[in-house]
Amino acid sequence: MLYGLYLSAQGAQVQSKRLDVIANNLANADTSGFKRDLAVAQTYHPFDVEHGTAHELPRHLERVTGGTSITDVITDFQNGSLKETGARFDVALEGQGFLRVSDGQNEFLTRDGSLTQNAVGELVTEQGERVLDTTGSPIVIPPDATEISIGADGVISAMDDLGVQTALAQLDVVMPQSLADLQKIGDNHFVTNGPTEAAGPATRVRQGYVEGSGVNAISETVHMIDASKAFETNLNLLKLQDETLSRLLQAVPGR
Repeated sequence: MLYGLYLSAQGAQVQSKRLDVIANNLANADTSGFKRDLAVAQTYHPFDVEHGTAHELPRHLERVTGGTSITDVITDFQNGSLKETGARFDVALEGQGFLRVSDGQNEFLTRDGSLTQNAVGELVTEQGERVLDTTGSPIVIPPDATEISIGADGVISAMDDLGVQTALAQLDVVMPQSLADLQKIGDNHFVTNGPTEAAGPATRVRQGYVEGSGVNAISETVHMIDASKAFETNLNLLKLQDETLSRLLQAVPGR
C-alpha cells in the first residue's frame, strides 16, 4: 500500500514538471527563434530487483516499476520556419548556428534575429544586446548609410555618399562544438562553457526574415492535456490509496 503511495506521488511530480515545461513552450509559441524544451523521464527497477535481493516474488512483482523521475530537460534545436518581415535589419539563419551578442559584460548566443539600431547606431537585439562581428566588436551602422544589404555569408554592406557599395562588418555566426554544451538562461539566450567555431558556409543568413518559434501550439496543447490527465490520475490514486489504508487501519482491532 505504502509502495503504491510512493509510486503515485512520483508520478504526480513527473507530470507536474512536464506541465511546467509545456506551459513555458506554449508561452513562447510566437517568440522568434525559440527552441522548445522536452522533459525526459526515467523509470527504475524496484529496490529489491535493482540490488539483487528479490527472491520468488509473487505474481511477477519483479516486473513492477520502482518509480519514475525527471532526469533532464533537453532542448529541441530543430530549425523553425522562416517568416518574412521585410525589415532591413531582421535576419534568419538557415541551418545550424547562432548569432553572438553581448550586453557589455557577458556574451550570449541567440537565434532571434529581430534586430534594430540603438541611439548610437549599433545593431542590437530586442533585449538591447549588441550584435557582434567576427572580431568580437559591436556592429555600427553609419547614420548616412543607405541601401543596406546583408549577404548569405552575413556580410553587411551599405551604399556610401559616392554611391559605392562598401562592406561594414560581418555577423559572427558561430556553433558550439556540442549542442549539449548550451544552457538556456532566458530571453531566448544561450550560454556555453565550451569552445565555439564559425558555423561555416552550410549556414546561410536571410535578410528580411526571422525564424519562427520551434513550438507547434496544437501538438503542445495536446501534450498539456495528456500531462494534466496523468497528473490528475496520480492524485486520484493517492487519495484512493490513502482512504483504503485509513479504512484498513480502522478495521484492525486495537491492542
